[in-house]
Amino acid sequence: MEKHFMITVSEDKSCLYAAKFAGYFFSDRQNIKATLFNTAPKPPILWGNERSLEADIEQQEQLRQIHAKSQSSLENVKKMCVELGFSPDNVNTKLKDRLFSKVSDIIQEGEKGQYDAVIMGQRGLSMLEKIFDESISEEIFQQSFTFPLWLCRSADPARKNILLYVDGSETSYRMADHVGFILNGETKHSVTILIMDEKEIANRVLAKTIEHLLYNDFPEELIDTWIIEKGNLAKIIMEEVDKKNYAVVALGRSGGETNPLKRIFKGEVCYTLFKEIKDAALWVCY
Repeated sequence: MEKHFMITVSEDKSCLYAAKFAGYFFSDRQNIKATLFNTAPKPPILWGNERSLEADIEQQEQLRQIHAKSQSSLENVKKMCVELGFSPDNVNTKLKDRLFSKVSDIIQEGEKGQYDAVIMGQRGLSMLEKIFDESISEEIFQQSFTFPLWLCRSADPARKNILLYVDGSETSYRMADHVGFILNGETKHSVTILIMDEKEIANRVLAKTIEHLLYNDFPEELIDTWIIEKGNLAKIIMEEVDKKNYAVVALGRSGGETNPLKRIFKGEVCYTLFKEIKDAALWVCY
């Protein structure tokens, strides 16, 4: 089943984690489509008393250099994707002049392009933190995204399998459906379903989660379950990720928050994982 991802690209080498993760995670990369997306920053604005023919020419030259540098980054990542096993015909590049902030432009493209997921590397995470420190465009994050977001701080080909946390919320079931869809045709990875709740409730949530996975033709024999009743959930997840070398922690965001960054990663568990998890990718569904 063909899948289409948007992979964010920047001039920072750490952005390569996003493309590398996709290359390492999938065993069949020939049926993966990737749109490599970059936004070109604008040159400094010329105010009225600064404008002149020479200044306009210099500004256009600055813009040309910015475009050339951004396009070069895109082509380098495309070359790497092909080396990782992606079909050259399935890897496209898209460069746009920045309209707002880089993060808000990524969100707009993610919404418009109807991608199966948007994959961001380490610099993307830093941008998300920085944008709130500077109080820029907070309103964009009060919205719900229609796409799953994959956040990658590293890319280790030795890691595999998905730890899927579900809590009975609609967002967690959407993540279960997303995991099943992504793994359709993949037998490299197993899925461990983690639930923290009373046994009776947990069993109902578990049954519905398994339904979502099986609906996407994910093999039942590759599904494990793990039910716990209480504990520091974020800590438990991070310890398990280190112990079993998971490639991915997947969950839906839930709960209301007033902190603007927490509004993206709703719920204390999701927000803590965003801040702390480093060796596994974090998949968040909205």
